[in-house]
Amino acid sequence: CQVYMGLKEGESFPEIGDLIFTSDEPNFSSAELKAFGTRSRTFSIYYPSIRPESKTPRYTIVASTIALWKDWENLSEEAYNNAKEALKTQTLQSLNHFIPNIEEKLGWIEVATPKTFNRYTQHLEGASFGTKFEGLKVSMELPDHVSGLYHSGSVGIIMSGWLGTINYGIITTDKVD
Repeated sequence: CQVYMGLKEGESFPEIGDLIFTSDEPNFSSAELKAFGTRSRTFSIYYPSIRPESKTPRYTIVASTIALWKDWENLSEEAYNNAKEALKTQTLQSLNHFIPNIEEKLGWIEVATPKTFNRYTQHLEGASFGTKFEGLKVSMELPDHVSGLYHSGSVGIIMSGWLGTINYGIITTDKVD
C-alpha cells in the first residue's frame, strides 16, 4: 500500500532524510511487516530542491507498507473504505514522530491499496513493482535481441523504485561500456 501526501503551497518542514524506515512495533517481526494493519512503513521524502526548475516547488511524501492481495481482495466496500481510512490515520500518526502536526500542512492525501494498483495497472494481485528476479534475465538480454536497446529501470533487484533503478542503471552502463 502507499499513502501519497502533498504539502500545501508555502508549507515546509526541515530536512529529515530522503528515506525513512520506521516501525511502531517494539520488536522486529517478518510476519508483522506484511500483516494487515502493519505498524511498519517506509517514508520516501521529496524536497523542492529535487526539482528546482518547478514553478511551484512543493514537498511530497510517499509512505509504503507491505500488503497482501488476500487481505484486501474480498473486503466489502464499507470495510475497504474503513481499512483505507485506518491506513491513512496510522500513517499520519507515524509520520508525526518525524514531522509534528503534519496533517495541518497537507493539501493532499490519497491511499492506494493492492486493489488500486490492480484496477489501474492490471498487475497481478495488485503488485506495485513489476517482477522480481525473473525480470532481470529478460531485461539483461534485450540488447541480444534488439541491437542498442537497453533497459535501465528497476526490475526488483536489490530494491524497487529509485534505488533499484540506480543500481540497475549502473549494471546497464557497465554493459554498454
